[in-house]
Amino acid sequence: MDDLARVHDEDLGREPAGQASGAGARALLASIMSEPPGRGGRPRATWLRGPIPWLASAASVAATVLVVTMVTAPDGRRPSPSPAAATGAQPPARQMLLSAATAAAAAKDPGPGAYWRVSVVSGMDAISPDRGYVIRRLFSNDHWLARRPGSQSWRITQSLGAKPLTPEDRAAWRKAGSPTRWSYPMDMTGYVGAVSLESVLAKTEGRRVERLRGGWKGSGGYLARELLTWEELRRVPSGEGELRAYLEQRLAAQIKAGRAPQDPRSPEEALGELCVQIIFGLPVSPAVRASAYRILATLPTLKSLGEMKDPLGRTGEAFGYRPAPGSGRENAHEVAWMIDPATGLLLTALTTTTVKLADGRTAKTIGFKAYQRVGWTDAEPPLPAGRD
Repeated sequence: MDDLARVHDEDLGREPAGQASGAGARALLASIMSEPPGRGGRPRATWLRGPIPWLASAASVAATVLVVTMVTAPDGRRPSPSPAAATGAQPPARQMLLSAATAAAAAKDPGPGAYWRVSVVSGMDAISPDRGYVIRRLFSNDHWLARRPGSQSWRITQSLGAKPLTPEDRAAWRKAGSPTRWSYPMDMTGYVGAVSLESVLAKTEGRRVERLRGGWKGSGGYLARELLTWEELRRVPSGEGELRAYLEQRLAAQIKAGRAPQDPRSPEEALGELCVQIIFGLPVSPAVRASAYRILATLPTLKSLGEMKDPLGRTGEAFGYRPAPGSGRENAHEVAWMIDPATGLLLTALTTTTVKLADGRTAKTIGFKAYQRVGWTDAEPPLPAGRD
């Protein structure tokens, strides 16, 4: 999925590079560390709330950024389908998406505030440097996009640490000496979830506050690898047919300009990814969001995955697809999005990948983005001391 295959823009004065990677590891880390602008806010917004399973050690720090219910849950939580999903009793993806479109269209539009805000918890499973076990890395990302001309937009990020994922992984970690730092080699062939020469820490690190510069000034987000101004976002068409034509034109322009993904994708998959970008992160009207859902409902590659719990323990309805052969992502056996059918809001995006460890054990690793705060707000971002 495009959201989980975006190269990190280290220089915030530039626009996002957005080159997809078949290998996936570097791009996955980059996208988690460089959350797209999204939706979040306070009184005037619709907020997504959900428990975080094993962040108790980071709660005192993270709670200053994200006001969430902190609970404990078993380690090694992976997305889990409901019994109905396991038996194939779930409704078709089309029915689910059309229901979400109806809910999205009925949502109250609170109107613009001072900032368009998104708060996200992202996770990424990584193979340990000795390939003996899997660790899960967590990050928080809080974006504040200023709507008023001349106002500053901000990004607040934090690494929430890492730990072995499952009981089996914990046993292998203890056998390896219970390390609290994982240093990766230059050659990352066969690894997932880390980049060359990276050191991953088990402990929670401090928050980092960054000014969004360059093309981000006056922008409310990006679509098809291009930042859009607030005026451009206002002109995104709300009708299903008009929105489809608009997105197809943007895809054609992307290909013509040489900004197309490196891995070949079907036109339907590329169109679907743009619809997901609209639903996930752009400050558009409920009517535009509903039309994006209706376009998704026409795509034959999307399948219903039934009711599912995400890595944060929240329950929703899921849909997704398996990457096509030749896409460069054959090891990613499932791409899924989880929605709240009652509101039409997306909860989580995740990619599941099958990997093989040094002892021959096969493990399923995931990368996910769990959206927790979405909407407009008139509040000011919490800017800690030491900001740039």
